Amino acid sequence: MPELLRVYLDANILFSASLREEHKFLQFWRMRDLVPITSMYAIDETQRNCVSSVHAARLAHLLEQTHLVSDIPGAFLPRGIVLPAKDAPVLAAAVFAGAHYLITGDKHHFGKWMNTPIQTHLGTLLIQEPSPFLADHKDRLR
Repeated sequence: MPELLRVYLDANILFSASLREEHKFLQFWRMRDLVPITSMYAIDETQRNCVSSVHAARLAHLLEQTHLVSDIPGAFLPRGIVLPAKDAPVLAAAVFAGAHYLITGDKHHFGKWMNTPIQTHLGTLLIQEPSPFLADHKDRLR
C-alpha cells in the first residue's frame, strides 16, 4: 500500500486548477492516497483573483475536497529559511499541516528551496513545482 501523501497546494495551484474545466492540476484531486491541503491564506488570495463566477464556483467545488489547515504566522518557519512576508505563511501552514510536499509555481520566492528536503519538527517537507510532482506520482492517478 502506498504511503499517504499530505500535499499543500499554494494559491497559484488552486487558481490554475479551478480556472478551466479540465486543467492538468485537477490531478491533485484525482490521486489515490493523496490528501490535498491548503489554508485560508491561500484560499483568500485565490478568491481575490478569480476571474469569473464560474471560476469561483469551480474553486469552491475543489475546496470541498481539500483539507483546510489553520493559518500560521510566517515567524514559524524552519530554521534558516527566509521568505517575503506574503509567502512565509504558505510555508508555515505546510509545515504545521505536516505536509510531505508544498506544491507551488512560485520559483521566484521558493526556488532556492525547491527539491531540497527541509527538516521540520513533523518530518521532511519537499517544495516542488506541480509538473514534476505530477510526473513522479502519475501511478497514483485513479
